[in-house]
Amino acid sequence: MPQSLLHRYSEGPSTLAAPEEARPFLGALLSAAGCGVALLDRELRPVWVNATLAALSGLEPRAHVGRPLAELWPQVAQALSPLLARALSGEDVMDAPVRGVLAPAAGERHLRVGLSPALQGGVLAGVALWVRDETERFLEEQRLRARESHMRSLADVACDGHFLHDNGIVMDTNRAMSQLLGYASPSEMIGRHLADYVAPEFRSQVGLVLSRGLETPYEVVVLRRDGQRLPLEVLGRYVTWEGRQVRLVAVWDISSRKAAEELSANTEQFRHQMLGAVDVELRAPLQSLREGTRSLQRLVALEEPQRALVSQVARSARRMERMLQELMDFTRMRLGGGLALRPEPAVLDAVVARVLEERRREHPGRPLHLETEGDLRGHWDTHRLAQLADNLLGSVLRQGAEDSPVTLRAVGAVGGVTMCVRSPGLTVAAEERTSLFEPFPRERGATPEGLGLGLYIARQIAVAHGGKLAVESCSEGGMSFTAWLPREGPGH
Repeated sequence: MPQSLLHRYSEGPSTLAAPEEARPFLGALLSAAGCGVALLDRELRPVWVNATLAALSGLEPRAHVGRPLAELWPQVAQALSPLLARALSGEDVMDAPVRGVLAPAAGERHLRVGLSPALQGGVLAGVALWVRDETERFLEEQRLRARESHMRSLADVACDGHFLHDNGIVMDTNRAMSQLLGYASPSEMIGRHLADYVAPEFRSQVGLVLSRGLETPYEVVVLRRDGQRLPLEVLGRYVTWEGRQVRLVAVWDISSRKAAEELSANTEQFRHQMLGAVDVELRAPLQSLREGTRSLQRLVALEEPQRALVSQVARSARRMERMLQELMDFTRMRLGGGLALRPEPAVLDAVVARVLEERRREHPGRPLHLETEGDLRGHWDTHRLAQLADNLLGSVLRQGAEDSPVTLRAVGAVGGVTMCVRSPGLTVAAEERTSLFEPFPRERGATPEGLGLGLYIARQIAVAHGGKLAVESCSEGGMSFTAWLPREGPGH
């Protein structure tokens, strides 16, 4: 049986120093050992304790001498009994964990205990007891475990799965991550390289992220155990794990988002295809109808009833064309596409003159006037400006009195141009002005010639050009719609 230093010291003098000469040095060694030490006799009563053990007990060192352990440490004596029995049988006991109360005021302690039999002349003289208090270390480890558990719980809640890897080798993972990839337990993933899980076309991207230590989220496609592809969003950070730097990776399953994006893209494509088809298939016959009615109106041989009928058909065709334009514009704006502009050099009076002439043909008995002033040159989408003027004229003609004159006035200024359509016979109640430019307003008067989108689209055209549109009261009576437009639109 291996013997300790105490065995050899107690059995006889050393060649280096006699026992009497070594006693002061041995006492200093035991007192400075950094742990509690007690020398027990064969009846397991202390014959000497050092200051460290006395401090753990809460008693003076001399108060321990000759007292049974069950009296000194009643809550620890039971745990010590089997260990003491082993020491009395001649066995060395090393680092045995013991938990209990040594001093009532100090509370429960977590101890590491060592015992060695002390022999003199080959006969058991007693037991040497070492006690090391590890309560603080135990509590700190407990706090660390609690924090680790808390962080793992947070990670489980914050993401769909997470794992640790060192240079691509998986060191640890949670159950959610393994289940996400179709594995029965985390142990099936540990020790394998990330390349085993990443789709081939994404492996170079993942390798680049690892080599540069990037800590920004990115998307990647992984392969489940059954071979199915799964899109993930990935975010990695360097952390310390078991004393070394490893990479903690959190993942989110984005398959539902990707499916929704794909569905939205397909739906958007279908809508655009449908809108394009409707626009082409309806606009072409309407254009043919308008051209045909214009040709008939130019014939001198038509009698008055026939001419009136052709004019009615022409107005209906024009009304249908406006409705189609409004519907297409409104649908595109609601789908997020906005109004498409094709700006080009233009002169405003030339644009609105054509619109006014068209309206004169539709309303031959209505006085329509054009007034211009200043420089009316700019960079605009002429088709959209014509639509803006036409929508404003249509709204005023529809809502004003039948015999009330309508004036379209275009004025050039330093910063832009102003287009105003006014009529003394037009009135708009104050409570209705806030909703006047909303789509599908409740009509106040006659049946609209469109879908009730004219003023809404007119404002969108002005805004798309970087301008604005408002309704105002005129000093001479009536109301006016005034659009202000910069000479150069946004981004030009």
